[in-house]
Amino acid sequence: MIDTIREGRIQKVQKFREKGVNPYPSKSKRDTMASEVLKDYDNYEGKEVTVSGRMMFFRDLGKIAFIKLKDVSGTIQLYLKEDNLTEESWKDLKLFDVGDFVDATGAVCKTKTGEISVEIKNLDILAKSLRPLPEKWVGIQDDDKRFRQRYLDFLVNPDAKDKIEKRAKLLKYLRKFMWEKGFMEIENPSLEVNPAGAQAEPFKTHINAYDMDLYLRICAGELWQKMSTIGGFEKVFEIARVYRNEGVDAEHNPEFTMLEFYWAYATIEDNIQLHEELFSGMVKEVVGDYKFQYHGKTLDMTPPYRVVKYNDLFIEHIDIDLDKYEKLEDLKKVAIGKGVELENGSGWSTTIDQIFKQKVRPHLFDPVFVTEYPYILTPLAKKVEGSSGKYVQMFQFIIDSMEMCRTYGELNDPIDQMERFKEQQEGEDKENWTADYKFVEAMEYGMPPQSGSGVGIDRWVKVLTDAQNIRECIAYPIMKPERK
Repeated sequence: MIDTIREGRIQKVQKFREKGVNPYPSKSKRDTMASEVLKDYDNYEGKEVTVSGRMMFFRDLGKIAFIKLKDVSGTIQLYLKEDNLTEESWKDLKLFDVGDFVDATGAVCKTKTGEISVEIKNLDILAKSLRPLPEKWVGIQDDDKRFRQRYLDFLVNPDAKDKIEKRAKLLKYLRKFMWEKGFMEIENPSLEVNPAGAQAEPFKTHINAYDMDLYLRICAGELWQKMSTIGGFEKVFEIARVYRNEGVDAEHNPEFTMLEFYWAYATIEDNIQLHEELFSGMVKEVVGDYKFQYHGKTLDMTPPYRVVKYNDLFIEHIDIDLDKYEKLEDLKKVAIGKGVELENGSGWSTTIDQIFKQKVRPHLFDPVFVTEYPYILTPLAKKVEGSSGKYVQMFQFIIDSMEMCRTYGELNDPIDQMERFKEQQEGEDKENWTADYKFVEAMEYGMPPQSGSGVGIDRWVKVLTDAQNIRECIAYPIMKPERK
């Protein structure tokens, strides 16, 4: 069916050319947007305008015809009368199809039904479409097809386009907020010799010029940003694409976007206040209200937000007090007895993390700052004073069990950092960590006390647009090639 339609439209392209008309000209005559006419009809009534866009509807009623023309600002009706066009132009209407881009020139008016329209005297082709658009009342329902042909998804599914528009609005707000708070954006390397800064598997590549392996970064320049603070930049950030060679699900994608920033002389408490202002303002800017619907529930983002310690949540939701366990096997035995699934050979960090993900985090729907994580989960944060070294200055902001950000009171003692790198490299979870000794060397020149954070942009878009899958929030998510 599509092949037949396509062949017919190719013949129409040829007929345009035979008439001396270029069906793909370089220049448009547009001087007015659809929304301008619709919003200010009184000033446009009777005036001649040229509107341009895609034909989304076309009905020929014999002596008159109607077209719905869509541009980025909205959709306006074109009203065509046989008496207003030359005989040849009226016959040439048969060369136009839904999906074509056109210039439409005529006077602004209202039809008998009261609809604001443009009464056309000239209709010029700008780009002839060769394939039919999906029926707009059906749209594209198949997710695989939606993500493979995202341009069609945006065209016929307004909700899909709205998610990307809100994403752009969110990014604009983040940059504005960070600059107004005195942070400067510094771009950091995407290709790294040592993919440090997070617990993740990197993508590997090779540079021919140096004949050496490199990795795509797994975070937005954490160590580079810290080295910038060593060099005298006190507030730095980057909004960047990040890559992890891991699974794909409703909350994860191999490439994603992060806001990462570092704030010299700030404490973890300072950063909680900054995040609260950032997140609440972002919600109000993008959604328009602190309360909105998310997955069938009302999510209330009205500040202030709850602040609770990591271990207190273990006690609250699974009745495990991490302070009581000195031996890993004892903790694993109790966890398994409470239904936690653990892989053979799981070390301290994996065991604690799996208990949290399986039995604690699912209870966290309302926004909450979770603080003071076990030090074994991260080698880059300062220990909480008075905690006997068990916990670090760290928090996550969680909504509906999703980690929305991760923030540290950053370690700046090079000797302590070196010891932790060695401990991680010798531990049971060593395959999950990469040590960067050049960073330790930089720290030995002196790094100011600071707090740093990584914010997941895609997950925030998922929440603010009530999306079911994070891929809906990415304009063009990576797809496995179709087998032809």
